[in-house]
Amino acid sequence: SLQSLLPVRAFAGEPNGWCVFLPAQGRVLITDIPLAEDQPPFDRATMDGFAVVPDGQRLSFSIQGMVAAGSTFTGHLQPGQAVRIMTGAPAPAGTTVVPIELTDQFGTAMPHASLTHKTLSTAVVVIVTEPKAVSPARNIARRGEDGRAGDIVVRAGTVLGPATLACAAMAGAAQLTVARPPRIAIVTTGDEIGGQGAAAINDSNGPFLTAFAAALGLPAARAHAVDDAIALRAALVTSFDQAEVVVTTGGVSAGDKDLVPVLATSLGLITVFHHIAMQPGKPVFLARRGDGKFLVGLPGNPVSVIATAHLILLPLIRRLMGLAPDGTWELLPLGCSWSNPGKRQLFLPARRTAGGVVPIRWNGSGDLVAAAAGDCLVDLAPGASHPAGHVVPVLPYVGTLTGATAVLPARCR
Repeated sequence: SLQSLLPVRAFAGEPNGWCVFLPAQGRVLITDIPLAEDQPPFDRATMDGFAVVPDGQRLSFSIQGMVAAGSTFTGHLQPGQAVRIMTGAPAPAGTTVVPIELTDQFGTAMPHASLTHKTLSTAVVVIVTEPKAVSPARNIARRGEDGRAGDIVVRAGTVLGPATLACAAMAGAAQLTVARPPRIAIVTTGDEIGGQGAAAINDSNGPFLTAFAAALGLPAARAHAVDDAIALRAALVTSFDQAEVVVTTGGVSAGDKDLVPVLATSLGLITVFHHIAMQPGKPVFLARRGDGKFLVGLPGNPVSVIATAHLILLPLIRRLMGLAPDGTWELLPLGCSWSNPGKRQLFLPARRTAGGVVPIRWNGSGDLVAAAAGDCLVDLAPGASHPAGHVVPVLPYVGTLTGATAVLPARCR
């Protein structure tokens, strides 16, 4: 597995502390978050109404004051007494909360908004219109019923989102320690990219990888190097100054101008692997520097870049972010029969449909038109034929919603 090939320490080993809370959105938490105090931290009214001290069958209570959210009632209530109370306010000891719609009020004409325990006359009386409403401990969230001080509410390793950030704030975390996301640098290679003349081609790999990184919440530096050892070496040196993960496209096969592996060695990197029995993307290259930085050498064909970015680069980035490397695979039934007569593991572009995952008929690793019409890769074992309905591993494209694809060419159907 890729995980066994990557003896990396996540950059979680060098965390940054992020202040509450927006910079931590989408990041991986390094340390557990416990409750700093009981939740709720006091007996809390859950409705607007009156906090009354029950007194047998009594239904009339003299109002002694008011307590709003954020304040406390400092007096001591006796049986037959009550305070006006607002949702979220601490309920005085021994009270039950009667909703305001189950009461009538008599006495002074003082409006509720002006009731305070300092100014209220005890001549004001509340009459409870529903006897059951005076049962003990109604409409009160008891202290600690949601959680006790010290309880862990968000575990280390959690990808922080709006709800978990809100929970961390409620728990009293003044600062969150999250994994520092790896910086990415992209170096496309090749004389043909963006050049002039009939043999020149547009760069699709650079935009793909930039968008790929952005979909993971990671900005990426960009550079291009022609097929020249001096130019490529200079681009690699600069990129390693900018990033923890340098990604190249092209220059990893067996041609005279495939310079990436040789230059990586000259820069002191140790090869982790070069060539994997997979299609597309066999020449893929991975090397590691002594300081924990990586060079990921992807092949130059665009579908090979899509495949190896998902199968090699994505697990590496996820691990450096503190995530499980292989956490994005799905198991889906094939929507049609398919076979892989070759000797390598086949990762075909495919489309997820209501009837299952349907591989796309392609013209090979240069056929970006077909690959962009897919929303996932389907994993097909070598030398095997699979009937419709057979369950296969599927890896969704990063940043692509189901069905949000380019046009599927008629030839691919």
